[in-house]
Amino acid sequence: MTSRPPSHNILSKKAHVRSGSLHGVTDPSFLREETLSEIFAETVSKHPRKIAMIEGDLKMTFAEVDLRATAIARGLVNEGVGPGDVVGLYLPRGVELLVAQIAIAKSGAAWLPFDSETPKDRIAVCLADAKAKGLLTSEAFLNRVEGLAFPVWPSAGAIAKTGRGKLVDPRARGQSSSSTAYMIYTSGSTGVPKGIAITNRNICHYLRASNSLFGINSTDVMFQGCSVAFDLSMEEIWIPLMVGATLWVVNGETLADTEALPALMRKAGVTAIDTVPTLLALLMGDVPTLRTVIVGGEACPPSLVARFAVGGRRLF
Repeated sequence: MTSRPPSHNILSKKAHVRSGSLHGVTDPSFLREETLSEIFAETVSKHPRKIAMIEGDLKMTFAEVDLRATAIARGLVNEGVGPGDVVGLYLPRGVELLVAQIAIAKSGAAWLPFDSETPKDRIAVCLADAKAKGLLTSEAFLNRVEGLAFPVWPSAGAIAKTGRGKLVDPRARGQSSSSTAYMIYTSGSTGVPKGIAITNRNICHYLRASNSLFGINSTDVMFQGCSVAFDLSMEEIWIPLMVGATLWVVNGETLADTEALPALMRKAGVTAIDTVPTLLALLMGDVPTLRTVIVGGEACPPSLVARFAVGGRRLF
């Protein structure tokens, strides 16, 4: 859904409306034999000094993120992690979590994300079902997973310190675009949680195809507040990583303060947000800097469209 008619010049060359729905073009170039780590590497080569992530007073360029993620990836490889393996990902919301996600991609393995509030029993069940190699976490979460029957690696501690030497290209160790990039597990409300494996080819295809409509580019500042255990986070995080945009990363405390959040977003110059209608509706004020709003996962009420589809802003 778009807030503008199909004749608008931004959309007319890229999409068309059929039966009330917006459809992207058929473009085989979106489907490439590539991986997420290769997409990120290309961005680093194009925008090494550009700010990739902001969390509070912390700012990291793409080159700095790459350096940190490479060190963690080396540590994982030294622990025997590589293509075909699964690594659990369990950290608090923030830059450290996003860097760790990139690191797993660089190692050639797939990540299995857990929300910061996930109970240890569910983590254990999912890790066992996925035959995971271990769990990448933070120093702050070590006490939460004490006694887990899997290797536990703190990304900011020993695992990064062991990350020395050359990081061998995952393709040289057997990775391909058909290798699994990440896994998502169902809630398990009807029984045992079920895992879904997403290949690098499919997620990279999705990122390129969807952004042909959204139009996120290197000048954008993307709001990053979604849990990595929710697959919506892939377009929220990886489209910016693909095009060289900046991720403005919010922690749980900031996200919960919906009264103060719009002012913080304005100060940060946030230009794009990808979220669910429920969260968008909770914002207690407008953010004039926003140029692109993407919502999904549930019905979007007309009142929300009327409120946010203003001032030339695009709402999908």
